Amino acid sequence: MTQFLNKLRILIVDDSISIRSVLRALLHNDEYEVVGELASGAKLIPTIANLKPHIICLDYNLPDTDGLTLLNQIHANFPQIAVVMITGSNNPELEHTAAEAGTAGFIYKPFSQAQIIDVLHKVAHAQRLLMIAAKKRNPFEDKPFHATAVVADDSQTLRRLLIAILSHMGVQVVGEAHHGKQAVELVSTHKPDIVCLDFEMPVMNGLEAMKIIRNQNPLTKTVMITALASRDIFNRATSTGAQGYIIKPFHPDKVTQNISRILAC
Repeated sequence: MTQFLNKLRILIVDDSISIRSVLRALLHNDEYEVVGELASGAKLIPTIANLKPHIICLDYNLPDTDGLTLLNQIHANFPQIAVVMITGSNNPELEHTAAEAGTAGFIYKPFSQAQIIDVLHKVAHAQRLLMIAAKKRNPFEDKPFHATAVVADDSQTLRRLLIAILSHMGVQVVGEAHHGKQAVELVSTHKPDIVCLDFEMPVMNGLEAMKIIRNQNPLTKTVMITALASRDIFNRATSTGAQGYIIKPFHPDKVTQNISRILAC
């Protein structure tokens, strides 16, 4: 990954010096560069403008404000930055609200090294590919799209990457959802040729959404997105009606091949 882009710049925002220290130590490697740390959100926006991070690790509970307020401010000013929320809560409502606001993922306290590396790897992979895609000319930029899609994933960064891949293969994304219930509504409204559903989402997961979509919109082809390439998930998705799979982290060539095959069926 580091062969085609320099280190990704990370800003850590957490009022706990011990958590900042742990994150800094874990992220001090060939993939990432921790360019700054903040203990509150007071100077966050000017700090972002100065340091230009690619990823922000943002604590949900800060002494002066909450992470969701800051997340909205970040995306209003710097929509290209991926924000990973740090939280000690497993509250589904928080996940739903944060996904709606545009978070790229969650790091749950108490966190393990494996959890942090896994979350950051997916987000970093997507950010790198998005930066590459932004430099490439879309061959369908001046041509009509040949298919439509709805994309559902609770990570805004992963949605952005999948949308970029689909756009570059001539598929117009007519709706994006951060949970399964929203995906069902968007498919019902737009009647797309294909819908891509993340397996794990708040409010309603991808498998539950797929059952409803297959029943209500049988002409829409369904694709399951998952980071867990297990036989059990594949069997459950196939029995529900999935016509293909996309494995995280996304690889553009494989996504293109899979979507092209499914649309051609």
